[in-house]
Amino acid sequence: MVSGDAVAWSADDQAEELVPYMAMIPVSGGTVLGQGTEGVFVKDRQVRLSPFSIAQYETTYALWYWVRIWAQHNGYSFANKGKEGSGEHQGEPSGFRRYEPVSCINWRDALVWCNAYSELMGKLPVYTYRGQVVRVSQDIRICNDAEMGDGDGYRLPTEAEWEFAARGGNPDDAGWEYRYAGVKEGDGLGLGAWYRENGEGSTHQVGMKAPNRLGLYDIGGNVWEWCWDWYHGLTWYGEKGRGQMEQDVRYEVNWLTGEREWGQEWYEDLIPRGGDNPRGAVSGVARVRRGGGWDSFEHQVAVTYRGSSIPARTSRTIGFRVVCSKVVWGNEEQVKDRGC
Repeated sequence: MVSGDAVAWSADDQAEELVPYMAMIPVSGGTVLGQGTEGVFVKDRQVRLSPFSIAQYETTYALWYWVRIWAQHNGYSFANKGKEGSGEHQGEPSGFRRYEPVSCINWRDALVWCNAYSELMGKLPVYTYRGQVVRVSQDIRICNDAEMGDGDGYRLPTEAEWEFAARGGNPDDAGWEYRYAGVKEGDGLGLGAWYRENGEGSTHQVGMKAPNRLGLYDIGGNVWEWCWDWYHGLTWYGEKGRGQMEQDVRYEVNWLTGEREWGQEWYEDLIPRGGDNPRGAVSGVARVRRGGGWDSFEHQVAVTYRGSSIPARTSRTIGFRVVCSKVVWGNEEQVKDRGC
């Protein structure tokens, strides 16, 4: 059984009005030889990304709710219902904040929702565990150990994909070097982002600020966005510093206490990885979140700034947007078959 907020819900009634907020933007991918000192594309690190598509908007509460209710009728389960933006509402979408980004969902909720969204749209879910589709966000171990396959469904962006798209998707374009997504130096961050100085203590409807060079809205500010990658790779090879912690954490290592020096092997897993379609470290304490939110300081909204939270964390400042490996234009196919 699902909660009473689903009784009057109808997928067909909701789908058409959600279509504009389901739009995907194609990203050509390519090879980047890093030049900077922060983020993924640092000096001398080469990263190659295959083409992909990324949501034009952060996942709105209305879209989240539509998929969640369908999912609960079809074998999926979520630890958190999500909320309309930074408010308290959790039920059927209201007229006032329905198109603000969903918040108060953890990383595992987002992962399971992506699988449900894929299935609802007739696509192949991406996240599996031992060959089975991941459907229950309360199952900590299965979600943490899930594999990201090559299906055509929706998923969270890798950190490299997120930053590549946030910077405009073209290393040869002038916008690649902008500190803030789509905002030229001197124009002021408020042109493209809701953050601490202009956010008025709240999230806002998606798409109200100027997009970046790729056409993405709110890729900086409004809410932080979960990424797939572990933030830390727990690969310290010393004799001490290992001990079982809570279920969200694989091992306790001495970087938490600062009692030992970092070895080279450990350091290499702390930074984002290069190579072909990098997916981050194989394990860790926290998952990456990017972009800053409505209460973030200016420097946290920079396209190269890296944030992180444990997968169980929920916050009015954290949401997500989806990507998929299939390249599409706009929402033409979404109107036709509700697909990516």
